[in-house]
Amino acid sequence: MKRTHTTTKVLIGCVLVLVWVLAACGDNGDPGASDNDLPGDTGEAAAAETEAAEVAESEEDGVIEINMYSSGGAHYNDPLGVQIEPGTTIRFVNRSGSHTATAYHPDNRRDLRIPENAEPFDSGVLSGRNATYEVTLEVEGVYDYVCTLHEPQGHVGRIVVGDPDAAPARPADGLPGRAPDYLVSVEDIVEHGTVAYDR
Repeated sequence: MKRTHTTTKVLIGCVLVLVWVLAACGDNGDPGASDNDLPGDTGEAAAAETEAAEVAESEEDGVIEINMYSSGGAHYNDPLGVQIEPGTTIRFVNRSGSHTATAYHPDNRRDLRIPENAEPFDSGVLSGRNATYEVTLEVEGVYDYVCTLHEPQGHVGRIVVGDPDAAPARPADGLPGRAPDYLVSVEDIVEHGTVAYDR
C-alpha cells in the first residue's frame, strides 16, 4: 500500500513538472503558431507576409526582392511585375511552399520569353522557408519567368529591364491554365514600377 501511495505521489509530481515545463517553454501566447505556418494562417504569419510582401530596394546592396508564396491553394509572386535598370540583381525569396524561378527559355524546356541574347536563369526547386536565389539581369527588354511546379495555377511573373521595346513582351495566349491571367501588362509595370499581388 505504501508503495502505491509513493508511486502516485511520483506520478503527480511528474505531471506537475511537465505542466510547468510546457507553460515555461510555450509559444508565447500564440496558440497553434509554428515555424511552418503558411502566410495567413495566424495573425503573426499574416503580419510577416505583409511585411515581406513590401517590395523594397535594399539600401545596403541595391537588390530587388520578389517573394514566392503558397497560401490557401494559391501559388504566387509578390510583386507580380517590376521594372529595374540593367545590371540590377533580383533576389527570389521562398516565403512558403516550394517554388522555382525559371526563365522562359528553350534551355529550360520553355518557349523563349526573355531577350534573345540574355542568359536564361533557373533557380531549381527552392523548398526551404526563406531560401533565396539571385540573378543579375543585364540585357534590356521583357523577361517572363515561371514556377515550373505551379505554371497552370498562374505562378508566373514579369520583369522589365530598362527599355521594354528593346525586346518586347511576347503574346501569352500559348501559356497553360491561368498563366496568361497573371502576366501583368508591360504598360502597368512601366507606369507603376512595381505591381503587387492583390488577387
